[in-house]
Amino acid sequence: MARVSFGSEGESEPEADGPARPESAYVPSRDYGTRGAERDKQVVRFGTHKATLYRRSDIESSSWFVRIHLKEEGRHYRKSLQTTDKQEALARAHTEIINVLAKVQSGQRILALSLKDLVRRFSLHQESLVRSEQLSPRTLAIQNYRVNLGCEFLKSIYPAGLDTKISSIDGSKFNGYLKWRQENVASKRAQGTIRRDVVRDELLVIRKMFLFAKKERLCTDKSIPVWEFQVEREGPKRRRITHANFRDFINTTNAWAKESQDPRDRYNRSLLMNVVAMITRGGLRSGEVFGLRNKDVESRGTGSGGEPTYSVAVRAATSKVRKGRQITIETPVLAQWLKKYQRHRNPEHYLFSPYDDGNVSARDVFYHTYKALRVRLKEIGLEWFDLYHCRHWWITKLLLSEHPIALIAQVAGTSVKEIESTYSHVLTEQISKKFGDKRPVFGKDGDFKVVKKSDLQEE
Repeated sequence: MARVSFGSEGESEPEADGPARPESAYVPSRDYGTRGAERDKQVVRFGTHKATLYRRSDIESSSWFVRIHLKEEGRHYRKSLQTTDKQEALARAHTEIINVLAKVQSGQRILALSLKDLVRRFSLHQESLVRSEQLSPRTLAIQNYRVNLGCEFLKSIYPAGLDTKISSIDGSKFNGYLKWRQENVASKRAQGTIRRDVVRDELLVIRKMFLFAKKERLCTDKSIPVWEFQVEREGPKRRRITHANFRDFINTTNAWAKESQDPRDRYNRSLLMNVVAMITRGGLRSGEVFGLRNKDVESRGTGSGGEPTYSVAVRAATSKVRKGRQITIETPVLAQWLKKYQRHRNPEHYLFSPYDDGNVSARDVFYHTYKALRVRLKEIGLEWFDLYHCRHWWITKLLLSEHPIALIAQVAGTSVKEIESTYSHVLTEQISKKFGDKRPVFGKDGDFKVVKKSDLQEE
């Protein structure tokens, strides 16, 4: 084992230049390296490592302290040796250094990280995923919101709040998160409720942060959030729509769009119509539409239906399933948008952006404008109609047209299993209709043959 050697007084670490600090309580993070904050400093060497022994200048009979820099953690480890005797302090420093370096060698973390520091590190990690297009900016914003909720919950349990050391956090405390969220929502609005699946999704993101901490050796399994409540097997379903519902929605939207008051309002209403058209004609998700940039859309002339046709590249970064795809959309509305209304035409600008800034997605503008449209929709009993229903109707029409489910799933950027689950009512209706097209006809000997209903009618 390497021997510890102690430097002489002349080998002490150099003190920083500058005036001596006034006598006050010593704060290591603030006073380290300042002239006069520490006295009687002496270097303690241990192989290739070195530590510093010192006494605090703000205490007349200060005990000895040891400080060693942990390169792996980028911080200093400090500890009082609980003695004013120098020789005893040297012996205790020797023992302390051995213990610290042994833990470092085994991969253990020496300095406990605070909740505040964990949130910052996790945020930086998530932002790196956005830059590498493994995570969308929208998803990052949602996850940040959920992490903040988790912090608010922990602040209600631990008095130290964001300064709580994550190593002291008990993951089983999250069994109380559901009740906390329910009470929090109820206090903000009359009869306010929150679904269990929403709470579960929040907890999954919070746990993701602690799993990141464990992977980085910042905490143990003890701190990983756990919960016992069950989520209903079948989540709430969106209201089904009929052809009449969709027709009334489109007609009302078109009429409402013509009632614009000024250029900005006309721009916003036209933008709303185009977002609706992109989803209605191409089955895109809302996030995929809002993530489109001008460079992602190319004109392909006129399609088989005689309408302007465009090739649309959905980038993996904007897709819910993180897989890019190339689709073709026929829509005259987009042609009008590009020629008459669009203000920001740089290839890097968003296809749908706010009136004054092409570098920002129009998501917020769209939903603000949609609130005004919803007032009109309420007059015809369609206030429940959401943007998602446009994609829902697009898929429904293709299923009714008996297109192969696998091809629909590929263009929609989803799975066959998801379509079969979500649209089981459409598929069941289609299949049950066909049951009446054929029937078995039995002979006297018990044999049978399958005949079409039309053939029986001809006989």
